[in-house]
Amino acid sequence: MSLHIVVDIAKCVGCFNCLMACRDEHVGNSWLPYTDAQDKHDQKWINPVKYERGVAPYTEMCFVTQFCRHCNNAPCEKAAPDIVSRRPDGIVLLDAYKAQGDKTLVGACPYGNISWNSELETAQKCTMCAHLIDVGWKEPRCVQSCPLRALSIVECDDNEFEKMAQEQDLQSLSGPESAPRVLYRNLYKRDTVFIAGALAYIDNGIEMAAKDSVVKLVHNGSVIAEIVADFFGEFKFDRLPKNSGTYELLCSYGKYEPITCEAKVGEACICLDVIMFK
Repeated sequence: MSLHIVVDIAKCVGCFNCLMACRDEHVGNSWLPYTDAQDKHDQKWINPVKYERGVAPYTEMCFVTQFCRHCNNAPCEKAAPDIVSRRPDGIVLLDAYKAQGDKTLVGACPYGNISWNSELETAQKCTMCAHLIDVGWKEPRCVQSCPLRALSIVECDDNEFEKMAQEQDLQSLSGPESAPRVLYRNLYKRDTVFIAGALAYIDNGIEMAAKDSVVKLVHNGSVIAEIVADFFGEFKFDRLPKNSGTYELLCSYGKYEPITCEAKVGEACICLDVIMFK
């Protein structure tokens, strides 16, 4: 059995408890032979990175928590096999003694998850709190401290985890080549775009939200989604691939004349002006 971590981006609110718990555990505490103390100021062994989509009034923000991926096919292990080792439970560690003074190790991770401790002049990274796991803890501090369980530990063999990843559409930040043991749920919030807008009509000179109006999304001649507008007449089609071309929106609402409009999807989300029924 080995350890894996699943990060659910939809649950993370950017509270940074994981970062603070990591620093609480490692700043000022030497856990040799696993690792020496973390730098007081500059290091982030775990780091929730903020991403924003859309423009006002249709905006969305998510945090993608990044840290060592404890890869089965770790590039750092290939670059420095005498310093980097992978345990039977999958945790990848740097030899805390051999890493002393070797700044080249920082470049051994192509994902930027090995950092340089300028205070101790040594290379360091997340250990998945191996010193705690080895005395009976079921979770590292970052997972244990997450109030919304955006981080979770999965203990299973690699084949079972791979099956789970396929069934739940878990994805890695870097592709499958390095076989990471940290996967992400709802990564679409970072990697895809949406089309959003609102529908309205005029009633006795007053602009009213077209609640329950219907919007169909057409791509390449086929209806691929249909949405009923909410109480504010708003709608959003999400998880659209970037640079996926031109979409048509077919809008209908009771006695009013149907409306057709186009939206060309590029790198950014499409936020439409209010669409008025006549």
